[in-house]
Amino acid sequence: KDQRVTHAAITENKRLGELLTYIKERQEQQTKPAVKTNSEKNGYVRRARGPGRRKDFMNDPAVIARRRQALSQQSALEQGQPYPAQFNGE
Repeated sequence: KDQRVTHAAITENKRLGELLTYIKERQEQQTKPAVKTNSEKNGYVRRARGPGRRKDFMNDPAVIARRRQALSQQSALEQGQPYPAQFNGE
């Protein structure tokens, strides 16, 4: 730990008063050490929360295209038409 000279130590110690005053002045000139939080010490990085589930997925063009394709396949089956070649595994 970085120890600092306090004003109380200077007034109590009459013999070392001048020396402690000098040390205190030198310490005040130095920059104080940065104190890290526990999170900074162990390298914790806060992750942003994701946007969550979309509420308006029915307006998504990709969803609309898949829905139309599924409905067209369903109506084709109801009318007795066979699957297109891409769905038969050919």
